Amino acid sequence: MSKKQTSGPVPEAPKVDLIDPVLYLEPNLEIQNIEEVRRDLVEMLARALPVTVDVSTIASIDTAGVQLLLALNKVEPQHGVSVEFRGESAALSNALAALGLQGALTMASSHDAR
Repeated sequence: MSKKQTSGPVPEAPKVDLIDPVLYLEPNLEIQNIEEVRRDLVEMLARALPVTVDVSTIASIDTAGVQLLLALNKVEPQHGVSVEFRGESAALSNALAALGLQGALTMASSHDAR
């Protein structure tokens, strides 16, 4: 029996270590690159592993980026996959404050993130 060959580019693996699944977000979490980040998240969630999202790398974020993070924040109650946010980002804090969404993301405590 021969293996079926596929053509086309091989998709890039998410920026995550599967032993300790942490997703390090792009510095610019904006509409221009949101689809790539969303694909990485969907792939991680499909593995049904707990996911930690490190927001400390975010230097710039728009409402599309905030919307993606807020949607991810609702995954656990809806699908039973553990999602945790860790780190600090002034850009994220400022964006959430500007939108009146302070406290909308459930962040891990400083002790949990270490």
